[in-house]
Amino acid sequence: MRRVLVVTVLAFAALLGFTACAADVQASDIYKIGCPAVDAAAGGGTVVSKVTLAGLKKLSESGRLDPEPQRWLDATISLLESDNPKDASSDAQKLIMDGCAKNGYPLHNLG
Repeated sequence: MRRVLVVTVLAFAALLGFTACAADVQASDIYKIGCPAVDAAAGGGTVVSKVTLAGLKKLSESGRLDPEPQRWLDATISLLESDNPKDASSDAQKLIMDGCAKNGYPLHNLG
């Protein structure tokens, strides 16, 4: 429960940051925000993913990301929008897990 609370607080802070100044968001920030949201959603949490999803969508639409982080972000958004994140395609899951691990956020609930 404590982990979900921490992720929720981070998600709210991230959402405020995305809406306030999307130009200051770095590509690495998508992993800091998206990976805990994916882990929480795959673990059964729904509030965290819905809050974070709005900020991730805004960043995705900004056109400020290189192709690799953009692909990861699009897969993450699709996963967070699904009714059951564990039902995502194996390719999408691998892309998300690899991106999180590469950026220092190994996932515990997906895969």
